[in-house]
Amino acid sequence: MARAGSANGNQAREDRHRVKRTAEGSKRVEVTVPARDARLVKAIAGALRSGGEDARRIRDSLQPMFSAPKANTGPELVAFFRASPLAGADLQVERDRSTGRDADLN
Repeated sequence: MARAGSANGNQAREDRHRVKRTAEGSKRVEVTVPARDARLVKAIAGALRSGGEDARRIRDSLQPMFSAPKANTGPELVAFFRASPLAGADLQVERDRSTGRDADLN
């Protein structure tokens, strides 16, 4: 039977370990996956944690599948509009200022 003191000691040791890992830039994540994928997820997490070439290849292949595309803002958006076939066209665009139509909301 475990003594209460040793349980507190284990908890303190875990807490110190987690603080150290957080300071190193790690983030603890808990996920639920199908049983058949558990070994795969653990292996991927281990490779990412260890860094190196394997981690880079995993990130390079998975990020495009799951990351939202970067929004075009700033220079990319300006370049997009400048490359438009309508760039330089003298367009006169006016907003329709009518109040719309009546709608029966009853």
